[in-house]
Amino acid sequence: MNLFAYGTLMWPEVLEAVTGRRLAGEKTVLAGYTRLRVKDQLYPVIIPSLDDAVEGVLYRNLTAKEFQALDAFEGEEYDRTAVCIGGTPAFVYVLSEDWKHIADSAPWNPEDFAADELAQFCSGYKGWKAC
Repeated sequence: MNLFAYGTLMWPEVLEAVTGRRLAGEKTVLAGYTRLRVKDQLYPVIIPSLDDAVEGVLYRNLTAKEFQALDAFEGEEYDRTAVCIGGTPAFVYVLSEDWKHIADSAPWNPEDFAADELAQFCSGYKGWKAC
């Protein structure tokens, strides 16, 4: 099973902290979605948006056990959704309809996250071993 990561999981050290395995990913783009900040959080969400696209990373060949860990990491706020990226099937975590209220109107920028927030995210999240 493949994973399209568009937020904190784009960093291999974060994915490894969640799944227990470091994977190399490839940069790609998912059409039909937009990426937004989560109110008062360091991580983003994506929501459907026909006119937009989200840059991210495609990780290939994750196991069912690794997806169980990812489901727990993402929590009830996200729905694991099947998508197709350039002919490749993958799963992506999309903001659940019941949790739309947590999305900010501001976009989430990966470069800003890497420069200013990645270390804080890794040290502050308690549900995994820190990256």
